[in-house]
Amino acid sequence: MGPLIQQVCLLTFLILFNACSSVADMQLVVPPDPVVTSAGHDVILPCHLSPQTSAVNMYIRWFKEGEFANPLYLYLGGKVTEGKGYEGRVSVFTQELESGNISLLLNNVMASERGSYKCHASYMDWIQELPVVLQVKQQGSVPRISMRKHHRVFIQLSCSSENWYPEPDMLWTDSSGKEITSAETERPKQKEGGDLYSITSHMRIGMDQLEGVTCVVMSQYQGTKMESKLQMTEEFYMSSLPDRVYISAFMIPVFLGLLCITASVFSLIHQRRVVRETLKPLVWSLMVDHAVDVTFDPDTAHVKLSLSDDNRRLKFGEFKEKKDCENIKEKCKGTKHKFKFNQCVLGMEGYEKGTHYWEVDLGKKTQWSVGIAQDTEKRDNIQMYPENGFWSICYKDKELKTVEQSSTFLPIELKPEKLGVFMDYEGRQITFFNVEKKCHIHSFYGMFTKKLYPFFGPLIDCKEELKISPVVQRDKPSTSGNC
Repeated sequence: MGPLIQQVCLLTFLILFNACSSVADMQLVVPPDPVVTSAGHDVILPCHLSPQTSAVNMYIRWFKEGEFANPLYLYLGGKVTEGKGYEGRVSVFTQELESGNISLLLNNVMASERGSYKCHASYMDWIQELPVVLQVKQQGSVPRISMRKHHRVFIQLSCSSENWYPEPDMLWTDSSGKEITSAETERPKQKEGGDLYSITSHMRIGMDQLEGVTCVVMSQYQGTKMESKLQMTEEFYMSSLPDRVYISAFMIPVFLGLLCITASVFSLIHQRRVVRETLKPLVWSLMVDHAVDVTFDPDTAHVKLSLSDDNRRLKFGEFKEKKDCENIKEKCKGTKHKFKFNQCVLGMEGYEKGTHYWEVDLGKKTQWSVGIAQDTEKRDNIQMYPENGFWSICYKDKELKTVEQSSTFLPIELKPEKLGVFMDYEGRQITFFNVEKKCHIHSFYGMFTKKLYPFFGPLIDCKEELKISPVVQRDKPSTSGNC
């Protein structure tokens, strides 16, 4: 028996020696470069044993650097523990542990989870850990252009975009695509305690840039960019024309000498009076001369809109529990053109030629949408944008803007209590005015091929009345120049 025992001991020694030598030669292998992904995506943090060795019986720990005591994933002898906040989002490829793959799968990555992670493995007296760097990128919001100030000789614009990672860049370009270097861009900012960046840029637009400017926000790291374009109309500038003439006419005689100042000032005063007493009365007279009598068409009104007996006033009304519910089918019956989804109504009469003008009394309403709609069979489940035959402006959430795919935000000081709507069918133009201030608000330009109707709504949850206001001949417009 002696020789047999010696052979068994020798064989056991050789097995243990080979195992220890194999473990001693093992190394973890991770990528030298950062792993890059986007927020909301799944990502693999690679880590494997070399030479290829089974990790089934190893102790595996994944943790964020500096947080060894708070691992996001633990594996020991087939038992798995997932860290707090990572439940259901972390795992290893258990079928590949036999081949030494201990990579971590992290699902639904968040921007805050960027950083350095440690891949830790141990077996018997062998321990090793290596870092894997994770970079998470996030594309932010479409840049939003707003008008901050209407000066005598320029308009101050601001552009902002939020929720970017890493920090983005922002610039402005003119209509030809050339960068406007005079813009002032603020350094990207992070909200307190947050990870995502917001960025804002400011610029001034002059009369020579009415063809349009574009705000571009981009991430060089992501290789992505988003942009918004703003175009101005010359009519908008008309409200400040006298002041610009005043400055120009004043600066020229300064350089000509003291003897010319008196003559220039008198000439300027006369010019201000002529511009303000002829330009605006001409526009107002033109509109009043083309005033039409508008009433609501009850056959197009959504069932939740209540119309007055004379069809000149409406509001968003609640159903009476029984009466209206019983009659809802009758209210929709025989009116194939009724709005069934959008809370809207059209005017009774449509126009397919000529120029027409009407006014809408909005009062202190907190939200409204008014404009013109093209005659169409399809009126529901569509976006009410110009390309679909709807040209309108709206006031909602304390913002005055156009209703289109890329809305133009209008100066809030132009918000009207009484809105004037002027359409020129052959001229392909729809224009909105602030009646009290006698100011131009916005103009749409397009190709009209069908009959056009006055358009009102939506008025969701707004109990105040919207009224058609009769157009009356007014006295000569004020020359206060508040627009």
